[in-house]
Amino acid sequence: MSGTVRSAKAPMARINADLEQLRHDIDALVDVVDRHPHARPQLVEIHHQVRLLGQHLNTALASPTEPVPPEEKQ
Repeated sequence: MSGTVRSAKAPMARINADLEQLRHDIDALVDVVDRHPHARPQLVEIHHQVRLLGQHLNTALASPTEPVPPEEKQ
C-alpha cells in the first residue's frame, strides 16, 4: 500500500463525516428558508461556497499528478 493511500484514510474519514454534517445543516437551512424567505441570502451564500468547492475538486481531478489507475478511468 502506498504512503498516499495510507495518509488519505484519516482525512477521508473526517471529510466524509463533515460532508454528512454539512448535508444535515443544509437541510435545516432549507427548512428555515421555507418558513422565513428573508434567510434566503444565507442559502445562496452556501450554494456559492459549495460550487467553489466543486470547481476546486473538478480542477484537481482534471490534472492528476500521478497516473490514474485503470479502475478509475471508467
